[in-house]
Amino acid sequence: MARSSYFAPQGGLPPQTQLLTDRAMFTESFAVIPKGTMTDIVTSNLPFWTDTRVWVIARPMSGFSETFSHYIAEVAPGGGSDKPELDAQAQSVLFVVEGAAVVWIGEARHELTEGGYAYVPAGQDWRLANESAAPVKFHWIRKVYEAVEGIDAPDAFVTSDHDVDPTPMPDTEGRWATT
Repeated sequence: MARSSYFAPQGGLPPQTQLLTDRAMFTESFAVIPKGTMTDIVTSNLPFWTDTRVWVIARPMSGFSETFSHYIAEVAPGGGSDKPELDAQAQSVLFVVEGAAVVWIGEARHELTEGGYAYVPAGQDWRLANESAAPVKFHWIRKVYEAVEGIDAPDAFVTSDHDVDPTPMPDTEGRWATT
């Protein structure tokens, strides 16, 4: 199996001999969580998810982030959720970085593999399952939807990095548009 081109935590516990110098840093305005700190020590379980662990990258706290959370989730084969979202006001983005998942948005079934992306509007029923033989890892970003007068709420959609031609950033010699 080819290694993912995206970062995904590998989990597990570091050996007792490993010097852990990466530390999460928190300020009033932001938090930096180095990838070296993402071990099983910092995983969480979510309600109504089976055979799933998550790394919490951002979560509700005072200020602007009360309506925002960002997880990296790992769902083992056979795991998932029939009730992933408990907040009817939250919209979600799922981005698969390793493996494959099946996502139902309403009654529509979508298979997401590495690079797969799904937008789920607030109030939309959805569910996710890992029907494959290997774990699936994905970013799950949630935010309360804020309506803007004169702009219709977006519909659900599913796409993939593989379906979009990259647009190079100017003056980078194409390095910021590689696939």
